[in-house]
Amino acid sequence: MIPARGGSRGLPRKNVRLLGGRPLIRHVVEACLQVVPAGQIIVVTDDDEIDAIATETSARVMREEQTTGKATLDDVAAKVLPLLRTLGSAEDDIFLTVQPTCPLIKSDRITQAVRKFRDGAGSVVTVVDDRHLGWQIDDAGAPTPDYAARVNRQMLPPQYRETGAVIGCRIRDLAAQGTRIIEPIHLIEVSKQEALDIDTFADWVVAEYFIGRRDIVIRADAGKKLGMGHVFRALALAQEFAQHRVRIVTEKAEAIAFGLLSQSPFDVVQVDGNSGFLAWLQDNPADLVILDQLDTDVPYVRAIKAHCHRVVTFEDLGEGAMEADLVVSDLYKNLNVPDARQLSGLSNAILAPNFETITGAAPFRETVENILVLFGGTDPSQLTEKTLAALRDVDYGGQCTVVIGPGFGRPLALDDYGLKGTIHQNLKFMPAVMRSADLAVSSAGRTITELVSLGVPVLCMCQNSKELTHTHASARFGVVSIGMGSLAGPGTIAAHIQTLIDTPDLRRLLRERGLHETAGRSNKAIVSRMLERLDF
Repeated sequence: MIPARGGSRGLPRKNVRLLGGRPLIRHVVEACLQVVPAGQIIVVTDDDEIDAIATETSARVMREEQTTGKATLDDVAAKVLPLLRTLGSAEDDIFLTVQPTCPLIKSDRITQAVRKFRDGAGSVVTVVDDRHLGWQIDDAGAPTPDYAARVNRQMLPPQYRETGAVIGCRIRDLAAQGTRIIEPIHLIEVSKQEALDIDTFADWVVAEYFIGRRDIVIRADAGKKLGMGHVFRALALAQEFAQHRVRIVTEKAEAIAFGLLSQSPFDVVQVDGNSGFLAWLQDNPADLVILDQLDTDVPYVRAIKAHCHRVVTFEDLGEGAMEADLVVSDLYKNLNVPDARQLSGLSNAILAPNFETITGAAPFRETVENILVLFGGTDPSQLTEKTLAALRDVDYGGQCTVVIGPGFGRPLALDDYGLKGTIHQNLKFMPAVMRSADLAVSSAGRTITELVSLGVPVLCMCQNSKELTHTHASARFGVVSIGMGSLAGPGTIAAHIQTLIDTPDLRRLLRERGLHETAGRSNKAIVSRMLERLDF
């Protein structure tokens, strides 16, 4: 039985309002239809519109006179008994009431309720664990604690609250005792999501949030050769999609990626290569899959699309990009993908979440007092050491700040180069370190975007041939590039550093260009553009 009155003071037309594109009452009717035939579902209502909606689902409808709303559900259930008997019900049949105002209840819970009677239940009641530090008012009107000790909520004993979603008994017991609560009572614990009972507009907003949640899968790897950038971007994307169910999938063989991801609040899954990912995805279909694996091929992307609604791929110059629903890259453009299915350029650079909250650019100083050296998580070309050697060669006497990532496994000491400063590894808050720099030396990855967005001029050396294609590593964006770092001699690096130190006007120009090109960029805006392009 689904009792659904037409009147509702707190939320007008509540039972017929569209939630997720469907009338509220349809959600529970459709959940029940997954358990029992339509002929065993009875919607009790006093409203023509609810009658019409229920009839569309093939559920039975029992009309009652318009009520004041003061009748209990036990009273309504008793009125249904004669109809049940005319339909051929047996006294031993199970009678469940399911509230239409609990639209998030799952069909599995209804099935679970039925099974409880096979275990000897006299009645079943859905409940949610609502433990908290409570208070009562004694006979004298004084507040008294309803707990033995003040401890964290998780340490309190369970305290169950009825959700009203499902209450059940056998027909014979309802007829004999006039109540649906019959000993022995079996409780069915549900999640807070399933426990939601819509009574106010605030409840409705929460329901819309849950109904709108999607399954998002982000595939990203990291390693000494691949670097850490893809994993850091995966975490930034996960942060933007945090209102949804987010799972990050990474390569099992690369422990460095899992070590970093496991520190996040998101679910992390390890797989054996792309074949392992496809096998996992088959059992865990998603609404959206985001690939941050560089170039993909057609069979791989097609196989993914068989288990999800949309595929987005980042920095993909492979043929698989043409199969994706959207390609995103701030570093270069895929000329084989139509502009309608592509977001490119620096305005589409996803940065670490803490760059979203930092305000204000780095202050400009005429003299260079602090040089920042950072070459990603692993620095396979040992450009950190080459830069420190160049700073030694120009007799740099200011502060030197070096940032190395979790994959940097080599010993490093500034004293070996006659330099003073600090070496940071696994830095938690990069923006503060970047804002203190007058000049940075870095590779051509996303770190450049982070630096120029704060107004820090950059001298760039590429780690690999792919970085040579990155369009943001140019003077237009506040960057001086000297090409492939492995091919740059000590004299070349030293000469460029000396020029930047000695030419404040050049550094000021680079600063202004970087700030201009990144003005208005935000992760939130990028994700909004993605979803708009995907019609998601």
